[in-house]
Amino acid sequence: MTNAGFATACFVGLGAVAVWFYLRFPRLRPGSIMFAIGHVAVSFAVFDLSPLGIGLCRHVLPAPLSMVAFLVAVLVPTLTYVFVSWIWLIARLHEFADTPPRGGHPVRDAA
Repeated sequence: MTNAGFATACFVGLGAVAVWFYLRFPRLRPGSIMFAIGHVAVSFAVFDLSPLGIGLCRHVLPAPLSMVAFLVAVLVPTLTYVFVSWIWLIARLHEFADTPPRGGHPVRDAA
């Protein structure tokens, strides 16, 4: 398997876990679009800080075990949270766009 094929399989697998998480835990979904946007921002910040975990794992654990520990303990949950936060945002946007109009100005008959 090539590196690109492995990375693609990992992203597809983490996406499937994110969809499962979305369907399995409906009470954890954000209640508004602003909270969904906040989750996306937090997930990007956590993902941006994830390289700090590599150094921590390398200093605490031996070389081969440190990379496995980093992948399992830091990278997989972080990427899953990024995917779940985007699913939450897309679902909120879909619900927002799917609602019928509420009120507005009444239109008089032309007759």
